[in-house]
Amino acid sequence: MQNNTGCIFGLNSEAILEWAGWRKINWPGVIAGVLVIALPFLELWWRFMLGTEAVTMSLSPFGVETSIFGEAISSPLFWWLCLGLKLGVVYLGVLLLTGSVLSVSERYAAIAELFVRFSARKLLWLVVAFVAMLLIVIVLVNQLPETFGLPFQLQLPYLIGRSSVSAGMDGIRLATVVSMEFTKAFAVTVLAAALGIVAWVYQKRLYQKVQ
Repeated sequence: MQNNTGCIFGLNSEAILEWAGWRKINWPGVIAGVLVIALPFLELWWRFMLGTEAVTMSLSPFGVETSIFGEAISSPLFWWLCLGLKLGVVYLGVLLLTGSVLSVSERYAAIAELFVRFSARKLLWLVVAFVAMLLIVIVLVNQLPETFGLPFQLQLPYLIGRSSVSAGMDGIRLATVVSMEFTKAFAVTVLAAALGIVAWVYQKRLYQKVQ
């Protein structure tokens, strides 16, 4: 009778167990893992422009792109350093994705919890460190004219926005526009970092249930 009832609804005990297993997957971690793996291959996070693109600089932990009057400037040493960080972030994404999928198995619950716990919060710290570094540099640069008595006025915007830089000497004053902005890739990064925190909390609850 029980088997007939299962057939009527197109279900059997194996299908029910399989569905219950898939529900144990840490889906926030899966999404965050995929995003983290993709991050090093997206555009850079933050852009600085002086004038009408006379000087442009794009920054992220994965690279720096600088152009002065259309001439690109690069550093091979810095490129290798950024490559190492890219590989490290991809590794974290793979760990997060693997741990989130392994949650489906009680046998590998401890490994899954270890992978997610190790990798889920690292991106958030990277984002915080990057933004903090930008803020510190901007604050120091804004203090330069007053500290050293330089003949120009400088008030850079903090992370995003537009402002002007003016310099005067012998009665001649020049001014140009400075603009800063975060890119869409940074928004994806913030989303991935937030999902990583959600995945970490969710994984802790899953592991406590297994124990």
